[in-house]
Amino acid sequence: MQEEKDEKPLLGADNNALIALLAINLVGFVMLGLIKVVYYLESLPLPQFYQQIMNPFILDQNWLQHPWSLFTYNWVHDGFWILFANMIWLTVFSNALQSKGANKHLFPLYFYSGLLGAIVFILMGSPTPIMGAGASVTGIAIACMALIPNDKLLTNLAGGIPIWLLGVVFIALQGYSLLNTTLANGLTIIAGGLAGLIYIMLLKKGKDLGKWMHELLHLVNNSLTPKS
Repeated sequence: MQEEKDEKPLLGADNNALIALLAINLVGFVMLGLIKVVYYLESLPLPQFYQQIMNPFILDQNWLQHPWSLFTYNWVHDGFWILFANMIWLTVFSNALQSKGANKHLFPLYFYSGLLGAIVFILMGSPTPIMGAGASVTGIAIACMALIPNDKLLTNLAGGIPIWLLGVVFIALQGYSLLNTTLANGLTIIAGGLAGLIYIMLLKKGKDLGKWMHELLHLVNNSLTPKS
């Protein structure tokens, strides 16, 4: 995201957007877990932890009291297996996009998919809060399917698995996981996927919705660079 190169960034490169996305999600999960442990050790009630620490960062009907939750809910997870599944799919589809020179578009895709999902969730007026990277990961998955549907992963395994097939599996699993959730949560995920599709469609027409992010990051980097 920091550079406009076409090649895939190295694993440890400072411009590897996938590693940054994974790190933010994982660090946030660990920090919340440590705080929860502190509450437990101090014999504080668990509802107090959610009210004081978790709730301000997840999206609910009281979002006007903490409007930043529009941009934070999709970084917060309260269950290891949900986090694990989201990060696995994030890695699969983001890695495929990186191989096609789309590294700098991962953050914008994650951002816009989460934001559109949040807007739809608010419009639905659901009393049940929502959190997790589901909408953002779905946006990246749909974007990957729209951009490189016939590219293959694991080419050493029976000739490889096409992106479109992985996408179908992902969508099927997402649909199954949403069977026991609310309509608002389901539409939030769908909105995230729609955002990813719109982003790629506009990108193919030469309209980069992430351009302002790249320019802002470039400006910040320049301002922090020591002057000789």
